[in-house]
Amino acid sequence: MNPENDLSNLLRGWQVDVSPGSTFNRSVWSRIEAAEGCKGLGLSALISWVQLLAIPRIAVTTAAIALFGGILIGGVQARSSQEDRYLQSLKPPVAASFAR
Repeated sequence: MNPENDLSNLLRGWQVDVSPGSTFNRSVWSRIEAAEGCKGLGLSALISWVQLLAIPRIAVTTAAIALFGGILIGGVQARSSQEDRYLQSLKPPVAASFAR
């Protein structure tokens, strides 16, 4: 008894008996169209943003928001850094605790 022959015989005798539903083609095409719509967002969205930034009022507003956002984030980061340094200065040196 050879398992390869048994498998080959089973595969030769196998038949598909499932038929696609009536909405099969419509659902396949709708998924394809949805996937193509998502795929096109990359380059076309970038081009539309660049075109939008060509308007001076929007470009200045975007630059101002980026500038103030950077200043805000930098200030928060600097403040936490200063707090860390202050807390480190309050800790006694490790060598002094061993000297006693």
